[in-house]
Amino acid sequence: MAADRAPLVLVPQFFGSLVFDRRTSRYLPFDADATALLRRLRDVPLERALAEAAGEEERGRVVRFFEHFYELGFFTVDGRFAGEVLDGVHVPPGHLAGPLAVHLEVVSACNLTCTHCFAGELPRRERRLTLDEIDRLFAEMAALGSFRLGLTGGEPLLRRDIFQIIDLALEHGLAPCITTNGLLITEEIAREFGRRELVWLNVSLEGASAATNDRVRGAGTFAKVLDRLAVLRRHARFTLAFTIMRTNVGEIEACARLAHEVGADTAVFRPLYPVGVARDHLELMPGFAEYNTALNTLARMDGGAMDLRHIDPFSPHSRQETQSVVHQNYGCGAGNLVCSISVSGGVNPCSFLGPEFVAANVRESSLAEIWHHSAGFQAIRALPHAEPSSERGHTATFAGGCRARALVLNGSVNAPDPWIEGQVEMERSSPQAVHNPLVVLDVTPRHRPACSGTCG
Repeated sequence: MAADRAPLVLVPQFFGSLVFDRRTSRYLPFDADATALLRRLRDVPLERALAEAAGEEERGRVVRFFEHFYELGFFTVDGRFAGEVLDGVHVPPGHLAGPLAVHLEVVSACNLTCTHCFAGELPRRERRLTLDEIDRLFAEMAALGSFRLGLTGGEPLLRRDIFQIIDLALEHGLAPCITTNGLLITEEIAREFGRRELVWLNVSLEGASAATNDRVRGAGTFAKVLDRLAVLRRHARFTLAFTIMRTNVGEIEACARLAHEVGADTAVFRPLYPVGVARDHLELMPGFAEYNTALNTLARMDGGAMDLRHIDPFSPHSRQETQSVVHQNYGCGAGNLVCSISVSGGVNPCSFLGPEFVAANVRESSLAEIWHHSAGFQAIRALPHAEPSSERGHTATFAGGCRARALVLNGSVNAPDPWIEGQVEMERSSPQAVHNPLVVLDVTPRHRPACSGTCG
């Protein structure tokens, strides 16, 4: 975070606001009354706000609010809101002012041919966005309050100007993260990563052994990545990212231990989605029961010496029922919380849905115009859906989970996600914890501080 940049940004929303904390790369939702108080405390100190309060009860509410969020670093010592307000943002009546996170594909080529790659067959020959076009896009994101940025590929390090792209993001106040297979990391690249304040630097592996990893990523990749990690850890913090598949569910605990042995700050686990190349390798897809067992194994690691944290990479996390509802489509953020942009500028509610769902192009329309008014985004927000219930696995329409999984496995973005049915059945019969089928998990030793946020 730049020294002259406020640590917090209040982004107005139809329900009140979201406050983005640059120090943690997290959004926190506030209702209309709390938003009004934060705005007031931006302009006047606490003492003045208390003097203007209408009665003792209101003063008590203001004090309790202030004391709680002062502990979280929301206020200066004189009692003012330690942030800025995006007053110029357009606030639509029924959806967010902008996506909370944007995935930007910076290159459509890779030096590997993994059998589970979400990016599909590579290389793709497209006219990629230039630095000037990316600069304009980042300015639009900052104006919308869309601060979370995932830089993806292909392999992002194949793009020679990748660090210029990262620097542009930082200059606009965005919180960039990047995912790499690690093979192209040199001493100089490791130093360049270490010089920059990234939210997350993910290095991907798909097993705790060469046999497991190389089956998916190619012969010899496991040893080569470990060799590159030895270079990276001398200069920068990083995360080891694993995709849970049928091929590695038996060594999930070993994967977490490997991450700490090689010097990673944390290990992140997410399920395989049936998208991209993985659509041709559905045998890699774990069932919901296998996935849930793997997560419970992680939860029991070291008798509690490890912290198991749910990471919600694209939205306010761990919301309670009494807190703000930021979108209506239960369980999936596509087009509501997030969007993806292809290497040539095509904007999609979620890249997992495939090119047929591209709504428009940032070369032809602004990101704000696409987010608010494009037919593609309006259509996905208008899809009917069922509220979560004990019968949600048996509804005729989408009732939570992942729309891309529903599309591939049940034929429609508004069909039920089959993993939800598995969740329902396990909740009925299992004494163990049953995890949400969208969850991403972070396993961190309690003696080591964790980075915040992830690319997804």
